[in-house]
Amino acid sequence: RGYHLGALRTNVAKVRVATNWLLNAVAGDDFVRTGFQARKPAKLKDFEYTDAYMTAQQVQEYVEKTRPRAL
Repeated sequence: RGYHLGALRTNVAKVRVATNWLLNAVAGDDFVRTGFQARKPAKLKDFEYTDAYMTAQQVQEYVEKTRPRAL
């Protein structure tokens, strides 16, 4: 870990990383939790908003509505 700390350029970054290591050593990993996924299995759609896009059927309906009509 000393090598990685020495590889950081700024003192601010070194202090931040060293503090993070100290907190992990004392309190364990994930010192701060937001509770977003408390007691729920994590699913990709909860984080990525995969339902924000139209389905293939919705795209087809949209195209049919906006297509210019022949006279």
